[in-house]
Amino acid sequence: MDIDISPNSLHVYQALDSEVRLEILEIISGETVTATELAQRMNISKAAISKNLHILEKANIISFKKNADSRKSYPVMNIDQINIHFPQKIFPEYHKKAYDIPIGNYFAINHVVPSCGLSSESSLISKMDDVNAFFSAERFRSQILWITQGTIEYIIPNELPSDSKIEMIEFELEMASEFPLSNNNWHSRIGFWINDNYIGETELPGNYSDVQGNYTPDWWPEKFSQYGLLKHLRVGELDTSIDSNSISNVKISDLNLSDSSRLTLKMSVLPIKNDVYGGLTLFGEHFGNHRQNIKANVYYSD
Repeated sequence: MDIDISPNSLHVYQALDSEVRLEILEIISGETVTATELAQRMNISKAAISKNLHILEKANIISFKKNADSRKSYPVMNIDQINIHFPQKIFPEYHKKAYDIPIGNYFAINHVVPSCGLSSESSLISKMDDVNAFFSAERFRSQILWITQGTIEYIIPNELPSDSKIEMIEFELEMASEFPLSNNNWHSRIGFWINDNYIGETELPGNYSDVQGNYTPDWWPEKFSQYGLLKHLRVGELDTSIDSNSISNVKISDLNLSDSSRLTLKMSVLPIKNDVYGGLTLFGEHFGNHRQNIKANVYYSD
């Protein structure tokens, strides 16, 4: 049963505002008893029992059924719960919109510096260290992408209902630093922006090639990047975090996303010190250790 706090629901509240009636409900929830038997058990007059049963029946909490020979009737529960709806939603119901973004489906890429390149599951796209490869139509087949410096931006449409509110947004992607060939101890700093709002940064500890990636093709040279770390970036009600560790105080309310027609994620290689850049490698579903592209989840309320 669903009720609210309007006068239309008052009879339900009144029906429950009695120790006698609550005891009646407790008994008939587990047993089949007549009004006479209730009166005897509760040591109350049958008239008083009948009056209280009538109040519960009027509130549609109970009804009466007859036994097999129709000679006796007994009260039964009509409901097993009552939900009260208050005017203001303190804990709104969340919905989720999920997106799967291939790593080659970037919206913009700028200031790329070699070493850099793209490869599909079966072959290189153009040549190693050819910046023009990032503007090729073949880039959409990319399953691994690497840059030493630069910025890359992905875009997803804001397909939420016009009156909805974005409560949280998260991205999940497999990533590593970038070093010519590879280096398991090569650190990199990566900054993140959502809709051009800076939200924080993380450090990637290496560009891994100690073992072959679970999904890295056999033809890929073993001394090249094999896999990355699966990083979980989340902007929520309290802060921005990577893998549940807070990286900034930026909250979802700071971004004003609900009024935007699109949502963008930008990543930029930041200097470790002076002019030293650790680079960025991204892995698609057919490279690395995780069978996935970039995943984006947008949580919203009505």
